[in-house]
Amino acid sequence: MTNQEIANRLVALLREGKFNDVYDELFHLDAEHIEPQSEHFSLVKGVEAIKAKDAAMQENLAGAEGLEVGDAIVAKEYMAIPYKMTALLKDGNKWPLDEIILYNVEDSKIISEHFFY
Repeated sequence: MTNQEIANRLVALLREGKFNDVYDELFHLDAEHIEPQSEHFSLVKGVEAIKAKDAAMQENLAGAEGLEVGDAIVAKEYMAIPYKMTALLKDGNKWPLDEIILYNVEDSKIISEHFFY
């Protein structure tokens, strides 16, 4: 798969909310999740650990609204995707997300995702 094809598939899966499919299909098993702004998940290594991070975050969510996944910009082994949504927390609060996610691809697999918000 070319990096453009990976980017297209990634965007399609994200828009459908199929996050585990993203990890299972497109990520390298040793991929890294980098989110320096997060006090709990600044660096997570491995697909299973990334899935566990997502599951832990889901425990606090009642739902989401306004999911927007922009088109990917691809440059060599990198792709960037704008991502917006409002997370509805179980405590009744809302948490607006407006971020850029930078992905690094090597040998047709995503080896890292870096969140900027």
